[in-house]
Amino acid sequence: MISNTLSGGLEGFNNGARGMQDAASRIARAGTGQDAPGAAADPTASRQGSSGSLIEPIVDLTVNQRLAEASLVVISTADEMLGSLIDTRA
Repeated sequence: MISNTLSGGLEGFNNGARGMQDAASRIARAGTGQDAPGAAADPTASRQGSSGSLIEPIVDLTVNQRLAEASLVVISTADEMLGSLIDTRA
């Protein structure tokens, strides 16, 4: 049970870290005209202003930061529970 909780917390943290990395890359590319790797260019798409193109990645960065922080709390709580169980058994 605790190992599942630790695994879930670790997976959530890794997802948050990957999401932050992706959002940071999109922020860095904003305004440079570079497409995301593997993305097909859409010639009919209208270009947004630089501030408009930054809003979504900044929000994603914050959301993924909160995901990573919440996952660390899960990991910490599971660690404390495991410590309490070990102390009880000893």
